[in-house]
Amino acid sequence: MIGASRSSGAIPTHSFYLTSKIMPKRKVDDVKPNDEELVDKLTDDKLNKNMPSPKRRRVSRRLQNAKSEEEEKPEIKKEPEPQQPTTDEESDSDNSMDDDGISTYEKMRLKNIEDNAKFFASLEIFKAKEDLSIASGTAVKKTPSRRGLKREPTPKEVLPRRPRSLRIQRIDPGGSPLPPLPEVVQPERKYRQPSEAIEMVSMNVPEESRENYSTAFVKTMRDLAKSPKPSVPKSSSDLQTFCKAFHKMRLAPERVAKVTKDRIFSVAIHPSKRKVLACAGDKWGKIGMWDVEAQGHSEDGVHLFEPHTRPVNVLQFAPDNLSKIYSASYDGTVRCGDFETGVFDEVYATPDDDDIWITGFDFLTPDGSQLLVSQNNRLGFLAVVDTRKRSNPKQVFEVHDRNVKTVCVHPVKKHYFVTASSDRTVALWDMRNMKENGRSKPIVSLPHSKVVSSAYFSPITGSKILTTSGDDKIRIFTCTESGDVLKGAQILSTVKHNNFTGRWLTNFRATWHPAREDVFVSGSMARPRKIEIFDDHGRIVHNFLDEESLGSVCSINAFHPTRDILVGGNSSGRLHVFM
Repeated sequence: MIGASRSSGAIPTHSFYLTSKIMPKRKVDDVKPNDEELVDKLTDDKLNKNMPSPKRRRVSRRLQNAKSEEEEKPEIKKEPEPQQPTTDEESDSDNSMDDDGISTYEKMRLKNIEDNAKFFASLEIFKAKEDLSIASGTAVKKTPSRRGLKREPTPKEVLPRRPRSLRIQRIDPGGSPLPPLPEVVQPERKYRQPSEAIEMVSMNVPEESRENYSTAFVKTMRDLAKSPKPSVPKSSSDLQTFCKAFHKMRLAPERVAKVTKDRIFSVAIHPSKRKVLACAGDKWGKIGMWDVEAQGHSEDGVHLFEPHTRPVNVLQFAPDNLSKIYSASYDGTVRCGDFETGVFDEVYATPDDDDIWITGFDFLTPDGSQLLVSQNNRLGFLAVVDTRKRSNPKQVFEVHDRNVKTVCVHPVKKHYFVTASSDRTVALWDMRNMKENGRSKPIVSLPHSKVVSSAYFSPITGSKILTTSGDDKIRIFTCTESGDVLKGAQILSTVKHNNFTGRWLTNFRATWHPAREDVFVSGSMARPRKIEIFDDHGRIVHNFLDEESLGSVCSINAFHPTRDILVGGNSSGRLHVFM
């Protein structure tokens, strides 16, 4: 404001307080007697009220001196000079001092101060503020004067410590001592179960009926395994006709059950056509098996077993032996649940002393006698395991710089397999070219921008690879072949999909329909909650939803290979069966 061009004739306007801080203080003799108008204006009561008391006294004294000097001097009349246009060179005259010692600009500044003070006084803002402070009880209290005699400081009284309560002292109100509280020992979680066989005894039923309940279930499963193995024919119908069956599948309240105590990490369905048996592995090593159509029992057909102590990441029935279900866990073990013998046998375990965990496996032989197991110890490894004898793995290959998430063997050419890793790659391998010493070289490495949760061959011919990644994309690759030799893979389609499940949900793993190479299923974060079905070009062909019975995210999903049944598992241990 003060530095504005004076040639423009603009007069700065600002409050008294702002100007009093910016402009320099005036001396007592700055006020001259011949400035009657200024003297009268400066004596205004409202202006003086806005000044601090010491300054008001100085101004009053200055004005009285100016009046007395004015009375002593003779009155001199000056003829007014004609006004001339102001030029840039003459504009500096505004800053020149008159006979009374006050420049023209300074007079205008003081006039602005006075006008502003009068304006604010007319609004009575300060009075309203004071009244509001008094009414609200927030008025600033006036501090008493500290001049004169000083108050002697009084020492702060130290209060005695309160005695402990009778409850803490373990004394009853009558003064008699109470017995000490029993020590609460937190149960220590086991690193892994003993290597011996674990009986299939349901732990979710009372002990008095546990043996009979478990025995009846094992006998039912044994009889079910003796039935002819259902084949999984490739569906010959077109996609539109095939998807019509999805519209008939429904979710009923009786087909939702809590099968495990904690978050579900894996889901499997028994391929039998006679009975619907849905299985789930949870975060703390438990496996729940649910006879969906069972009736008349207090447990609703649910059987809970504990063969592991860490997350059960993979559950699969052996393709040629439906009496066996294999499970892999982060506790470093692979077990086979055999319904013929009624036990969970340990078929492979990493050394106890090494911090090696297992994330998955796939079958190299359809009877389950040989497995390809993914295990991790900061680096990603694969082990060829013979389940008929408990011994060190036949071969171990280093394949990735970080953990291997999933491994999938080609459905036709068993020497090919694909891996997904935390190092943001999917790799295609040939078993015949693997090296036990040093890093093997893949046929092709498919880069992703974030961690890859899963990678699976298409179930019939293995001509496509389905991947799920943390970069919010699901990708479908086509394998390029030269005769019977896989040469690489090319991107076919990319689906933008919200795969950010957060800390409390299991990561999505999109999986193929067992009878189709152009249909896959994935969990969804969208609302209302649903399970999404896509074709191989990334188009949604159907949404499974039920606002009454499906109110959570089903991260892990699986189709029945021969029946129109879909099972989805959520993070509270519940299975939802659409059929």
